[in-house]
Amino acid sequence: MSASQSEGAACLIADNVCPELLVLQPLQSNGNMQAEEQEGLLHLPRIATKNNLLKLNWWHMPPTQQLDIDSNSILAEQTDHLPTKMDNNNTAARSSLNTPAKSTSSPTHHRSNEKHQRHKESTIIDPSEDFDLQDSQLLVKDPKPCVALLNQDQSDQMKISGYRRCNIRSILCWICIVLTGGLLRLILHWWRHWYLLATCKPCSLQEAQQVLIEEDYQGNHKLYHVKTVRILDVEQFKKSLQQILPGEDFDDNKLQLPVHFASAHFKGFRSLRTFRCKQLVYAWDNSIKSFQKINGLDVNVPCSYYHQQRGLSVQEQLARRIVFGENEITVPLRDVKTLLFLEALNPFYVFQIFSVVLWFTYDYYYYACVILLMSIFGISMSIVQTKKNQDVLQKTVLNTGNAWVVNAKGVSVELSTKMLVPGDIIEIPSSGCTMQCDAVLLSGNCILDESMLTGESVPVTKTPLPMKRDVIFDKKEHARHTLFCGTKVIQTRYIGSKKVLAFVINTGNITAKGGLIRSILYPPPVDYKFEQDSYKFIQFLALIACIGFIYTLVTKILRGTDAVKIVVESLDLITIVVPPALPAAMTVGRFYAQKRLKANNIFCISPRSINVAGSIDCCCFDKTGTLTEDGLDMWGVVPKSSTNQFQIPLKDVKRLPYDHFLFGMVTCHSITVMNGMMMGDPLDLKMFESTGWILEDSNNIPENEKYGLIYPTILRQPHREETPVAEAAPVFRQSSVDDLLANVGLLKSKTNFDHGIVREFPFTSNLQRMSVITRCLSAQGFNVYCKGSPEMLQQLCQPQSMPNDYSHQLSIYAKKGFRIIAVAFKTLNPKVNYTKVQRLSREEVEHNLEFLGFVILENRLKPDTTAVINSLNMANIRTVMITGDNILTAMSVARDCGIVSATQAVITVHAVPVLMKGFDKQLNTDQNTGQYELQYTLELGSKTTCCTPALNGNRTFSAAEIALDVDLSKSTNSLVNGGMSCASSVLPNSNSLASVKTIDTWTHNDGDDVELGATVVSQRNDSWRRQYIFAMDGKTWQIVKDQFPQQMEIILTRGAIYARMSPEQKQSLVLELQSLDYYVAMCGDGANDCGALKVAHTGISLSETESSIASPFTSRNPTIAAVPNVIKEGRAALVTSFGIFKYMAAYSLVQFVSVMILYSIDSNLTDKQYLYIDLGLISIFAFFFGKTEAYDGQLVKQVPLSSLISPTPLSSLVLHLAVVVIFQVAGWFQLHQQPWFKPFRPSDEDHLGCYENYTMFAISSFQYIILAFVFSKGAPYRKPIWSNWPLCLTLVINACIVVYLVAYPSDWIANFFQLIVPPDMSFRYIMLLYGAVAFITHAFLESFVVEYLVFKRFQVRREQNLKTSNRKYMRLEYNIKSFDNWPPITEVYDLHDPADHEAELQPTYVNLSAEQNLDAQPTIFPGFFETSENSAENRHRVATINAQVSSTGEVRHS
Repeated sequence: MSASQSEGAACLIADNVCPELLVLQPLQSNGNMQAEEQEGLLHLPRIATKNNLLKLNWWHMPPTQQLDIDSNSILAEQTDHLPTKMDNNNTAARSSLNTPAKSTSSPTHHRSNEKHQRHKESTIIDPSEDFDLQDSQLLVKDPKPCVALLNQDQSDQMKISGYRRCNIRSILCWICIVLTGGLLRLILHWWRHWYLLATCKPCSLQEAQQVLIEEDYQGNHKLYHVKTVRILDVEQFKKSLQQILPGEDFDDNKLQLPVHFASAHFKGFRSLRTFRCKQLVYAWDNSIKSFQKINGLDVNVPCSYYHQQRGLSVQEQLARRIVFGENEITVPLRDVKTLLFLEALNPFYVFQIFSVVLWFTYDYYYYACVILLMSIFGISMSIVQTKKNQDVLQKTVLNTGNAWVVNAKGVSVELSTKMLVPGDIIEIPSSGCTMQCDAVLLSGNCILDESMLTGESVPVTKTPLPMKRDVIFDKKEHARHTLFCGTKVIQTRYIGSKKVLAFVINTGNITAKGGLIRSILYPPPVDYKFEQDSYKFIQFLALIACIGFIYTLVTKILRGTDAVKIVVESLDLITIVVPPALPAAMTVGRFYAQKRLKANNIFCISPRSINVAGSIDCCCFDKTGTLTEDGLDMWGVVPKSSTNQFQIPLKDVKRLPYDHFLFGMVTCHSITVMNGMMMGDPLDLKMFESTGWILEDSNNIPENEKYGLIYPTILRQPHREETPVAEAAPVFRQSSVDDLLANVGLLKSKTNFDHGIVREFPFTSNLQRMSVITRCLSAQGFNVYCKGSPEMLQQLCQPQSMPNDYSHQLSIYAKKGFRIIAVAFKTLNPKVNYTKVQRLSREEVEHNLEFLGFVILENRLKPDTTAVINSLNMANIRTVMITGDNILTAMSVARDCGIVSATQAVITVHAVPVLMKGFDKQLNTDQNTGQYELQYTLELGSKTTCCTPALNGNRTFSAAEIALDVDLSKSTNSLVNGGMSCASSVLPNSNSLASVKTIDTWTHNDGDDVELGATVVSQRNDSWRRQYIFAMDGKTWQIVKDQFPQQMEIILTRGAIYARMSPEQKQSLVLELQSLDYYVAMCGDGANDCGALKVAHTGISLSETESSIASPFTSRNPTIAAVPNVIKEGRAALVTSFGIFKYMAAYSLVQFVSVMILYSIDSNLTDKQYLYIDLGLISIFAFFFGKTEAYDGQLVKQVPLSSLISPTPLSSLVLHLAVVVIFQVAGWFQLHQQPWFKPFRPSDEDHLGCYENYTMFAISSFQYIILAFVFSKGAPYRKPIWSNWPLCLTLVINACIVVYLVAYPSDWIANFFQLIVPPDMSFRYIMLLYGAVAFITHAFLESFVVEYLVFKRFQVRREQNLKTSNRKYMRLEYNIKSFDNWPPITEVYDLHDPADHEAELQPTYVNLSAEQNLDAQPTIFPGFFETSENSAENRHRVATINAQVSSTGEVRHS
């Protein structure tokens, strides 16, 4: 039995069955016979084992009786019980897997088989016979677990703890709540898990009434969820059944709730304990003593399982619906009252309400009313926005419509899509539909628009899932056979009268669309230093407030002040030091930045991410569709001749002869006709359109040619008469068309090469290929045409069909940045008929192919790519390319766009299986131990920047491009020896040999023998080591990540090109870069980049489809120009946030100092003065502060500060605060020296006016205005302050008002503000002088001391110093610079300057090759073929090279 069977068999179904009876069974040793039997079964494939146990029937089999699984009866009658596994049809385990539909078995046979099955299961499980007493006793002692892990070893792993109600704790908690006046309950509302801990006690998970779930995000954030455990029982099931099927009797003991965890084993439960967390349902699993996620039928399920199922009965559907829930994606919806209540209890608004109540008590009505109105407005806007978002999301997931469901009798019944459950079989209508569940396609073909999920607007063809017994279904691997929820079926294709059927695997929240919605509802927390520091700073301000509170309390009590006044004034200090308007002010900068981004067609769904974007120092880019154009242009084709050599490149594809290479281009695609237009992948469309052939869909095919719809798509050759004879003539000279015609038995006069596509194996990124089975309509037999990556097809083709210079030719075109597609074919056995063709597996079809040639496409850079990359490079922002394309193509594009400079060396990293080191020994890949070593291949940049390769096909190739290659056909590492260098090539040393890797081939030669007409440089030039970068492919990246963690960090620090990366690897790479303390931006077109966009600090999607929801930023202009725009706005918003925070903190501290001084004489600022300061100055400044736009010049190298708790902001605040205190205290003492001064005598609370009040108000008002000006920074992150005219206007107006109030206020103004103006004009002028001197002092402090000395001279130097920086990647860079001999590249070869030979060696195709057959003796004979131009110079040149490397390899010209 397989492990999953053992697990299913070892689990009793009833919830409260004692687990001790079962868990120990795998440990048993008694009964050798049984152990041998089990061991024998384990060697069988999973399904074969099941079928060995269960010889069953499908449609024609009568339903079996369900077993009674009542837990009490099981415990009472141990000898008679049988554990029950639930199959897809909710029957007992005996029928969980069935034989094909048409094979029937007699009832007698069925019964005997049932006995056989009963006997087998009882021998394996029956505790009354085989039970180890000692182990069971140990198990009884083992306490029931209170803590466990949910989703163990998965990305969403969480810790779960069990709790049950404790009356004593609850009573004590509520007594404390009453004593604190409800304050404790408010705190427990903010931290719900504290309330759980206060009222409940820990208990085992099996008995828990509530569970505490703890999420830990990379050790930086912890989130807590408190969930109530609810119990489902068969009574609910019974009631629902009676409503649906009234009048029918049901045996209570046979009703059960089927739960699926994995492996298509449905476990039956009488009662089920579940809870819901993050829209997913978890159920108690007795076998593992923990809660497990209820999964759909896509976890560890064999592919053949889906084909062996029949429809579900009404009873089975209902049972599953109770467990899985209705088929709808749930979005938490709250009504307005609940939203209002929750919003009002937000800590920010609670503090504001506290402040307002306090101010009303203090008779400070005006400002209290203003703050109250602002709070009401803020709460209202928040509720409106939340409700709007809820409604939009609800509309997105709305599930309406009906589906045709196949029932247990095989009859289709129309049901609401909400009623679907996993296990249903549904019909896909020919007119198309929107999928409301995830389903596996069982028959027929579907064409889907998956843009909602992937961002790809290209329709995708889905084919039936192969019926393989030993292959486990995987949603990613079998994506081309899966119809995902939310995608649109545009049209279906079927053969004859067969229906298009699909098997439902997921419904509701566990579907693909449900996952997308969950990622919106529960985004990972943004790990951002500024916000963390701001909370710490507010705590620090609160500490100052507490000190002031205690000081005021003590001094007022000592002076015998009224108790109420003491409390109110002391509490008022808290509202002064921690300003209630601070959070609102902080969002203003982000609000303006969001508006400016929107004006640039960049939309942001997460405003908090804008500040994060300001710290970006590493940008990752996808290649195709991001750096380069989406579309491709046909450059030409390179067919293979009958002599197994590459022909001259042919630019005009229409001149290709009618042979297999052309037929491959014409048929091997997924193009469909919709509304009269051809739709498909841009690459497919370009290839097909270049041939001039005509595609006819089944709708357009004449009735007499439909062949019973055997060919859904027919390709017709263009009409020959339209082609001029002059153009057609060269076609026949290039090809052996006569041979082709002779093969199919046709004369020239009757040529008809129309093809029908019989079967299609769609393209998948992990297979890197697609293929079709076709038939020429005028001939017999079937052909297979396959196209894909050259690396993949090299492995699938017969070695004898590969040209000897395959790798060299490939490298030549790849280094020019071309997109290269290899084409191959094979003819199927003539005995294979149509039925057999439909049953062939993909592995059988795509095997032993014959290579035909290359299709070359140009992938041009977008117009602004190079300029944007250069601007990022100038700003010292690291640029990285992550692509799924060939590594040579990626290196070429990286050089073209500037990610790698023309003079920079590129080191390609290869992970080499250790056993491949010795070429002198016979290789045996079966003995591969999985151990790898890293080897490094160097490609030097050009010594002059003019060596950039042209794309015109006329470039001279340096000797570095004459690749040395040995084809290890078993090698699968696609790693490259770059040779684009115009200077030299380096061969890395592997013990005694120098190895160069080219595409999927190993290139090797003894270092002593290699000359290449070059001289070995005696003194190595290591200048390239100063700024080299690494390149690698996805396979190597995975090996380095898994086996070389120390090297990985160094390679990551210098890595710039990552090719052939899967979507998961892209995501993993972004996370690894973040672990090196990079702030990472990811820019992609949304297709395969969703994961990386989601985890990056700043994800910028260039796709407008719903899948772009994964990314915080979406650009409507599909170019990377959005990246610098987002970074500029992010930097501006970050500097604005810093400025506002510092200003609000400084304002509160200035007011704190003023009030503390006035409190010392029992005075205070008057209500009107407070009102003017808070409304007229602070609120207006804070509102306009963020209107300063982002700097529109070049991005600067220095990233703005991201931490408040760092020398610059702290020194700034401390120094400014010191100046504030000095000026206020100086003014205070100067006032006391005046001869006319009379000290304040407090008599009435309504008359706080005095000379001290005037002095403090005058000096502090100037300080508020000065600090607003000083903290409003301009270049290099924002435009100058005068560009923000509203702020400048308010500064000037307020400065004039304060000067007026200080120098010569009118009587009514003075009375309004309760200002007691000094009689001496000279003192008023002194106050103005104080303002002027304060302005100069604060400006000098901020611009020179803080910005220049502290920031530039100290902090920046310290952070940019590789040795002292606290950023991990900087310290790694410091270590790299200290390496003299790493990476270990030992031999440098200085090649001739190619300019000397520009007249020679025109694009001839030369390859220096060691023997390719490793099993044969390395006897090498030099051989020559004629060059493309039969010149004496070329022949002489080749002969010279051959003479120099005669001991190395063979020189072939083709």
